[in-house]
Amino acid sequence: MSTVIDEYFNGNFHFVPPVCDGLKLEQALRTLHERIGNCLKLENGKSCVDIGCGIGGVIMDLESTEADITGVTIAPNEVEIGNENFKECGIYPRCQLIEGDCHQMPFEDSSKDAAYAIYALKYFVDLDPILKEVSRILKPKGLFVIYDLVKTEKYDENNAEHKETIEGLEYACGMPSLHKRDEMIEKAKTSGFKLKESIDLGEETGFPFYYCFTSSPLFMWMVESPIISTLIKIGQAIKILPSGFHRFNDTFLAGTVAKIVKGGQMGILSGAEILVFEKL
Repeated sequence: MSTVIDEYFNGNFHFVPPVCDGLKLEQALRTLHERIGNCLKLENGKSCVDIGCGIGGVIMDLESTEADITGVTIAPNEVEIGNENFKECGIYPRCQLIEGDCHQMPFEDSSKDAAYAIYALKYFVDLDPILKEVSRILKPKGLFVIYDLVKTEKYDENNAEHKETIEGLEYACGMPSLHKRDEMIEKAKTSGFKLKESIDLGEETGFPFYYCFTSSPLFMWMVESPIISTLIKIGQAIKILPSGFHRFNDTFLAGTVAKIVKGGQMGILSGAEILVFEKL
């Protein structure tokens, strides 16, 4: 998936509402990343950690702050891809990726000025260990930003449609049960953080977090159209497409997009709030 994300999603697999209609996803993401850098007060002489960094797409957008940024990922291929990109851009080793477990990061206590986790905490079953580890490595008054895909207070586990939508998305993305916003904030507090600021970009811009999908009626038609589904089945039958591709598309490709959009439209899924915490 690292190569796919690099090729088709500009190295980032997260979403953001644009500041204006017609803004390309790449530009909208850069604006988001720069906003997060401002929230963290990144500048020359500051040190920051990217939790679950992928191949370092966010770091590429933040390197202009001149802060020292280290990304942590468990995937060795992501480290290889990211560091090669950084070397080509001449920003290595000030910006670099390391292979490691975010539960036990190779940094000294109270050694970092800032950290952020963008669409990363949704992959952790239990938030307590990772949040306590982030708290351990940050200096007093250190800043931590969470920007993630979460269930809202409107999610009802007894509602069959809600469960089908969210659990289908979790399965397709290889995620455990998504965390709720309030749960994330409470867990951060028990780990030694206080919520300093919350910025709902959906409310601020007037666009939903899944705008990159719904901004194109043609794209959404292709995702939802029974005609496309039938053509895929025909492609399988005449062996233009591999056996099982229809199911793969229905679950992991078009199905994932449809569930993200549906969850957002029902108000049970949110993915565009910047939560800024300060270590006590």
